[in-house]
Amino acid sequence: MKVLLRGVSREEVRELIALNEAPWVSLFLAPYPPGETLQRAVQLENLLRRSEAELDARGLDREEARAMLAPVWEMTDARALEEYQDVGLAFYVAPGQFHLYRLPHRVSDAVTVGRRPYIKPLLIPRPATDSFYVLALSKSRVRLLHATPSGITMVPLPDAPEDLLQTDSTGRQAQRHIAPSTRGGASGAMYPGHGGNIYDEKAEVQRYLQAVSNAVERALSQTHDPLVLAGVDYLVSMYRSLNGYAHLVDDHISGSPDHLSDAVLCDRGANALMAHLGRLATDERDRFAALLQYNPPRASTSLRSILPAAHAGRVARLLVASDQQVWGRYNPDDETISLHDEPLPGDDDLLNIAAQQTILHSGDVLAVRANEIPGSNGAAAIFRY
Repeated sequence: MKVLLRGVSREEVRELIALNEAPWVSLFLAPYPPGETLQRAVQLENLLRRSEAELDARGLDREEARAMLAPVWEMTDARALEEYQDVGLAFYVAPGQFHLYRLPHRVSDAVTVGRRPYIKPLLIPRPATDSFYVLALSKSRVRLLHATPSGITMVPLPDAPEDLLQTDSTGRQAQRHIAPSTRGGASGAMYPGHGGNIYDEKAEVQRYLQAVSNAVERALSQTHDPLVLAGVDYLVSMYRSLNGYAHLVDDHISGSPDHLSDAVLCDRGANALMAHLGRLATDERDRFAALLQYNPPRASTSLRSILPAAHAGRVARLLVASDQQVWGRYNPDDETISLHDEPLPGDDDLLNIAAQQTILHSGDVLAVRANEIPGSNGAAAIFRY
């Protein structure tokens, strides 16, 4: 049994749909409130009986079906489900295959039987604000905060300087003193030396921020979650020029963070992140609209164009509706498509087929709500060529 605790990577999805065993039972179990473990176990039994009925309708021997689904039947013991009570579950079962995924988002109770696993629920992105970081920068303090639905944690930065005073790489810290400000200007660091007093605050701040950036990059080396900066504008700008973390958000929290609590910083960080994502979505829609005007078009919302392109490896990016199905059949040999208002025996959700083929050809796929997709067909694709 393969159990993934937080969603599934694109490589895992690719491996799953590349398996040739059939038929596949894709079964989804919604999270239940604490104390309702027994009710959830009963619902899982109901889904399994529906699975057996569909397998029987497809001509699979009942004993073979029961043996194939045996690992899931074992999960109908309420005690086995207890540790997964508050999360959505995705079960994928085929002859000799059992995969259980703990999803990072809500899912509805459902079962699908087909030639390939039903992968759209695995492609729903986790809400961006479910996990992000805030780096609070000042000359006197550095905080790296991780915000998740379960709370806020401080991420240790053992290699980072505690403040600007620790970054004098010349060993002159003991000799440094602060020159009084004149005419309301900022005070600065002064060093005695052969050429007289030397003042180079910018270089010192750069050393400080570079050390912080290196420490942050090491601390976040195993994640792709977004990072929001908090600090006065010139420090943030200088940090960006030194940053080595690939998922730094364009928006930031402006002003000194020293007087802000962790909770306030993360609340403002969530707002900055959502503003950033809103602009990215607008840019994506504008790009899609521009690609539609190419001759021939470099984008499409028609499954009659998307399905052949996906099978040919031409789809670079695909959006499919997570809350909508398009039932029918597609024959890749002659590229014919039959669409049906209601599923008929042997039908597939063609959105799922398009997603499978795009992933098998190393394209990027997201499952989002239908109202977030251009057009009204439940799919939008950008072509490689």
